[in-house]
This record gives sequence, C-alpha cells and structure tokens, in this order.
Amino acid sequence: MKDFNTLQEKVTALLRNDILTQEIKPGERLVQDELASKYGVSRMPIREALRSLEREGLVLIHPYKGAEVVGTTKDDVEELYYIRSILEGIIVVKSMNFLTTEDKQQLQRLIIEMDIDIINNQVDEFVEHNKEFHLVLQKGCNWTKIKMLTKEYIEGYPAHVPRLHPDMMSISNQEHKQILKALEEMNPLKLQRLVENHIMRVGNMLTELIK
Repeated sequence: MKDFNTLQEKVTALLRNDILTQEIKPGERLVQDELASKYGVSRMPIREALRSLEREGLVLIHPYKGAEVVGTTKDDVEELYYIRSILEGIIVVKSMNFLTTEDKQQLQRLIIEMDIDIINNQVDEFVEHNKEFHLVLQKGCNWTKIKMLTKEYIEGYPAHVPRLHPDMMSISNQEHKQILKALEEMNPLKLQRLVENHIMRVGNMLTELIK
C-alpha cells in the first residue's frame, strides 16, 4: 500500500504542476488512458490523482463524462492566500497562550527537520514537515470551525508550492524561525503579522508561476 500511495502522490504532483503551469489548460479534458501513458503508470493512480485534484478545486469530474481542468488564475491564488493569511493569523494568536512546552519543542524539531530537508533537497519531506509545523502552531486554538477551514487550505495545492518553486524552502524556514521566536516572546501582534506575511509571500511566489 505504501508504494501505491507514493506513486499516487507522485502522479498527483506531476498533474498538479502541469495544471498550475498551464501545460494542461483550463477546460481541457483529462483522459485517463492518455494521462496513464504520459506519466508511465496504470489508470488507478491517475484516477486517485484526479479525485485528489478535484478536492483541491483544480479538476472537475463529470459523472459518465470524465474529468476536465478547472484551472486557477492569479486572482484565485490571491484570494485563497489572503483568506488563509487572515484566518491563520487569527488562529495562531488564539492558540499562542495554550501551546505547551512540548508543542514548542516539536515546532523547533520540525524547523531542524526542514533545515535537513533543504540541505538534502528533500522536497516531499519538507512539504510534510511544513504542513505539520502549521498544524502544531494552531494546536492551542479551540475554535474548531475556523481550524477546519484552514486545514483545507493547508492540505490543498498551497502545501505543494515547494515542488513548484524549490527555492522558497530556505526562505520559508527562516520565517518559521522568526515565527517561533515571536511565539516564545509571547508577542501576539508580531506573531500575527509574521504568520500573515509568511503566507502572503508564498502566495505571491505562486502567482509568478501562473501564466
């Protein structure tokens, strides 16, 4: 099962990249057999990749008619990252006073892991550690509805920007260190500003990739 999941994630990442860079254009039909041939895999990981990308809003699957690219625009990305920055900024301030010493130690360990990922150019590992960092940062907030909203943003295509723009990993982890420092200083305004700017900067980098 692990091998299949790894293949599915690889195919999803390849297809996501082709959609975001508009190698596959909005409105274009996604034929499973053609995609399987293109990526050198069977239809099963293609089918699962399409389902994943439908949840991210990049693909629309029509019953009995197949799938097509919804695509994304610069305005879509700007909107998504603006909403996420505001929501996550609120959550981290709400979370700040309730994070434990163990939580902060975990954030520090994740930063170290991401430094190692950067040195070894381990993009997939960085993506997972980055997601975990943001989720731990929100751990102390007990507002479940707003956390559910941001979880969707974190796990969707924004989480995969490092695969599209690997140079951003080093910048992002420097910002993670500043965020953790503000958290340790118990400075809510600084923490909120750093988180919002961190997310908006990644959004701006992604818009540069969209034609």
